[in-house]
Amino acid sequence: MTEVLGQILIGAGLVFCMIGIYSILFYQDFYARVVITSKVDTMGMITLLFGVMLVSGSWVVTLKVLALMIFDMMTGPLATTGIARSAFKCGYRIKREFGDD
Repeated sequence: MTEVLGQILIGAGLVFCMIGIYSILFYQDFYARVVITSKVDTMGMITLLFGVMLVSGSWVVTLKVLALMIFDMMTGPLATTGIARSAFKCGYRIKREFGDD
């Protein structure tokens, strides 16, 4: 039962990551791409790693994956914030196109 649930979570995590990749193409401005991609990819990674923890069956592997998950949850949003902040401080602004209100 836990293996089936783990495989479902792994599949859901991969779908979340694919949605994050698609969002790069869908959104037009830089800041929307950075924020949405970061959130979706972090959620996909957490879901995928929960599935790996359920499938592994070993406490040692589960603890290692949990440590990896905590590391990803802390560094992913921080890196995204750093990238967006440095772009803003360097003067990158969103160009308004004709017709946008």
